[in-house]
Amino acid sequence: MRLLDGLVRAIGHILSWGFLAIVGMMTYEVVARYGFNAPTFWAHEISGVLAAMAFLFGGAYCMVDRSHLRINLLSDALGPRFRKVSEAMSLALGAVYLGGLAYAAWSLSQKSLFRFLPDGSWAPERSGTSWNTAAPGVIKFALFAAAALFLLVILAQAWVLLRGRSPDRVSDSSD
Repeated sequence: MRLLDGLVRAIGHILSWGFLAIVGMMTYEVVARYGFNAPTFWAHEISGVLAAMAFLFGGAYCMVDRSHLRINLLSDALGPRFRKVSEAMSLALGAVYLGGLAYAAWSLSQKSLFRFLPDGSWAPERSGTSWNTAAPGVIKFALFAAAALFLLVILAQAWVLLRGRSPDRVSDSSD
């Protein structure tokens, strides 16, 4: 669990630098466009991919960090037994959802990113912009990878819960 938590935190920290890069690119874009009448053809597309990556992997990061949104009104009022049942139900439903999402995203990314012409050349789905990158396929594959990683985190936390320990204590002790 600690290895998985460390991996997710490392990915989150790396991707969080993407927001700083986005600020830099957008600042450059505004100056180039309005100051020199020379807009870029790449800033919008790269910033979109960077933001998508950070947001997609952010769910697993928040789960590991235990900073995702929770409504504790009932679980706090009804005690530790209800809290454990509530946590188990949440993890089970999350696993079902993320399993379906990972499956669908893999199917989408196969059709979008892993396309080849009869001559063997790579023909991914393109963005349709002036740069015309393979960004849509890359984002769809990132959705698959993020959903699969999030699913692993949920399954690991479910395993910890089934062993009678609190995922909160395990995650907190790994800092």
